[in-house]
Amino acid sequence: MANVCNLEQLSVMTGGDKSVMKEFVRMYLNDTPQLILKIRNANTNQQYVGEESVAWCCHKIAPQLSYMGIAEGYDLAKSVEGKLKELTAGYPELNNELSKLNDLCMQSYRELNDFINSNPD
Repeated sequence: MANVCNLEQLSVMTGGDKSVMKEFVRMYLNDTPQLILKIRNANTNQQYVGEESVAWCCHKIAPQLSYMGIAEGYDLAKSVEGKLKELTAGYPELNNELSKLNDLCMQSYRELNDFINSNPD
């Protein structure tokens, strides 16, 4: 399976400083699981727009995905956000798209934990 993360942008943003990169990675690893859980709960409760909704959480997670170079996840989060804001309700592909977003995040957690572990302080 190909990597979902590309840390080139993060490396440029941090001037290649591995300790600063690791801090960004740790923030991602800390914050995104909570957002994924909020997305799941909002979807279950059919909260598609508004504060704490699927669209809101996708809006919040997108920049974090971008910083970790998860282009497919970023595009997916922005697409879901945009569709929900237009429709203000669910749509047939939503569950599949959210499942894919979850899978990308799960894979990124493995990759980014490997990055942290292979770059000791």
